[in-house]
Amino acid sequence: MSEINPAWFAIGLDVAMIIYTLWVISLGRHDGKMPLAIGAGMLVWLGALHFGISTKSLFPADISGVAFLAIVFLGVGAVGAMLFLIRPVREQLLGLDQQQLQLLQGIRVFFGANFLMLASLGSLPKAFGILDGWTHIAAGFFGLIAAFALARGVDGERRAWFANLFGLADILIVASTLSLLLLPTITPYHPMMYAVFLPAPLWLWFHLVSIWKLARKVPAITQGAHA
Repeated sequence: MSEINPAWFAIGLDVAMIIYTLWVISLGRHDGKMPLAIGAGMLVWLGALHFGISTKSLFPADISGVAFLAIVFLGVGAVGAMLFLIRPVREQLLGLDQQQLQLLQGIRVFFGANFLMLASLGSLPKAFGILDGWTHIAAGFFGLIAAFALARGVDGERRAWFANLFGLADILIVASTLSLLLLPTITPYHPMMYAVFLPAPLWLWFHLVSIWKLARKVPAITQGAHA
């Protein structure tokens, strides 16, 4: 176990998340094709993120927890801007139905398992790694349960509300705890940053879009054949 490289494991999970996201999106397309242009953009960002983390040039080494948390929220806002200002991406996002939006959360079970692994390797404080691991696993599991319930028409909306609120709370609590309490211990170049700055903002926006659709009972927009 000591030979496991946590950074490359985290990168592999991000790549798996990108492929999984493209697959889920493809389920609602008439042509059944994955939106490869979106995937390429995500891979470019992953490459830039890896460069910044591996060279320790993404943040100052002594960045404060408050400043880091502000950057996290700015990153979430930037992701939201790209999702809604780039028309093909916006159409893909708004075209997702509730089943897809919940299914997109399912990959989080593997990220939760990774946090448990990091805690076992001593790369994360044990209490944080165990709690964060289990809450991520639970968030992904609840998303899958909600997706199944929605598909079968078995009290799906109530389960989707619960999955969304639980998943949002998980992301916000973890980001705040990591920034305000753990940053001096783990540094801003920890392998967790591969999750903080790529999948987590997307999961947060998937939750928000799902909640918006649940609140307004907005039907899915028919998707075209955008790349």
